[in-house]
Amino acid sequence: MKHILIIKEVEYAITILDGLYHNGSMSAKELSEMKNIPSPFIYRILKRLEEGGILSIKRGPKGGYSLCRNCDELTLCDIIDVFDNTFLVIECMKKEYECSRNHKSDCCMHGEFGRIQNVLRTEFKKKSLTSLFE
Repeated sequence: MKHILIIKEVEYAITILDGLYHNGSMSAKELSEMKNIPSPFIYRILKRLEEGGILSIKRGPKGGYSLCRNCDELTLCDIIDVFDNTFLVIECMKKEYECSRNHKSDCCMHGEFGRIQNVLRTEFKKKSLTSLFE
C-alpha cells in the first residue's frame, strides 16, 4: 500500500469545510452532491470533524452540519490531526512501525524524513482555512 502526504479523507474534509464556509449549514446529502463526495465517505468524515470539534450537527428537518470554529483560526494541520497519524512523509514515521534497517543503529533516512515532515507540518500550521477558501 502506498502512503501519501494527504490522505483522501483529509482532502474530502477540506472540501466539505469549503462548502460549509461558503454556504452555511448543509445536510450530508447536499454536501455529498455539491462536492461530489461518495456517501459512504461523507458520513465518516463528518463524524470525525464533529468529534474533532470542528463541526456541529443540528438534527431534524431543518438541521444540518455547520462550522463551530472560525476558519481564520483553523489550520490545515488542525484538519490533518483530526484523522490521527495520517500525515506521514514515509511509512517508517509511524510510531508503531518497525524498520528492518534500524535494528543496530539509527537509520539516516529516518532522521532526514523526520526533519522534512516537521518542516511541512510547521508550514501546514501557518495556513488558515480562510486563506484557502477565499
